[in-house]
Amino acid sequence: MKLSQYSLASILAIGALGTSNAWLSGCPKNLAFQLTNVFQAGQIEFPYAKCEETSGEYVAGIARFSSEDGSLWKVINAYHKITGGDDVFSKYDNALKKRTSSSSSSSSLDGFCDAWESVGTEQKFWSAQGSVFESDYFNPSQEMADDLGLKLSITKAQLYDAAIAHGTGSGSSELGGMVETTNAKVTKDISGDSSNTLKINGYRVDEVEWLKLFLTTRAKYKDVHGAKASIDSYAYMINRNETKWGNTIYVLNDKGDEGDVTCDNSYSPYPVPDEDLGATTTTSSTTTTSKETNTDGFDPYDNDNDDDEDSHDNKDNDNDNGNDNDNGDGNTKNCHGYGANYTCEDGTKENDNGEENCHGYGHNYTCDGNTKFAFGFGLLAGVLTLLSI
Repeated sequence: MKLSQYSLASILAIGALGTSNAWLSGCPKNLAFQLTNVFQAGQIEFPYAKCEETSGEYVAGIARFSSEDGSLWKVINAYHKITGGDDVFSKYDNALKKRTSSSSSSSSLDGFCDAWESVGTEQKFWSAQGSVFESDYFNPSQEMADDLGLKLSITKAQLYDAAIAHGTGSGSSELGGMVETTNAKVTKDISGDSSNTLKINGYRVDEVEWLKLFLTTRAKYKDVHGAKASIDSYAYMINRNETKWGNTIYVLNDKGDEGDVTCDNSYSPYPVPDEDLGATTTTSSTTTTSKETNTDGFDPYDNDNDDDEDSHDNKDNDNDNGNDNDNGDGNTKNCHGYGANYTCEDGTKENDNGEENCHGYGHNYTCDGNTKFAFGFGLLAGVLTLLSI
């Protein structure tokens, strides 16, 4: 899916924000923006014109600016400065200020989304949103990345994503608080295979290992809009060793389906092609790839990854029927895993389809050495695949 001139311009405009050499920049920054947009809005384009009301709260724009936390009022103020103050939002000023100061949703904003959408394609309105996006979300996330000494695209992008979803404050469920909680878990040197070592609490910590700790911390707040999709996708990339981003990264979208994000500004509806997983080699009846998903690798929802028992409230989503130990046939065998696949204490691996010795992610799995892939992004990919046969 190619970007329109409008959506391409929006990405390039935001892509110019931020100046530190250590911050996300160039293609990796483009990828990070597109990917977070998928988790937040279900599309790669920045949703400048999108506005919705839920239970009295209005959420709108490229960072889901909220009427309840003051971010929406900041955008309107920025727009007023550009227009001179006489615009479609002027009549909502008092209501927005009251909500910001009193955390009350009683002040009426009837018709606000209509007003928002009416200026959603104006460059001046994009600029107003971009200024708040930069000062309150992107810049703080990359300043934290600088402070931590992060160098890998995947880690800096995850901090940006968490900033958009959770905010950048110091509360336990906000980016600053989650970084603090993650750092508190570092009580010894932690080695790893990445090219960068962080210094946390006087210890040497591999950057990818730190990212794993961060994702496990963030998993406590997976119910925040877009958070679980992000956690799942970044864990997927870690297990594929996609830590230094080039032109294309293979990801899970907001529905958990495989696909790719590319700096050619398209988001592919096709499944990950075999040839892009690495050079294929055949030994006896087993087919492997030189760069495949590590199915026994990192799981941010695994109890073993976090000593805080309260962080495991998300395990009830790891299998299809809500039973943490269900192996697909209704019998419990103290199993754990990702999606529909489980590893049991006796060493066997099973999935919901009743096939033994299977492992993998979501609806993709390997049975007795034969790799099976599901179609990519839902019905569209299925139709396109059938048409190509």
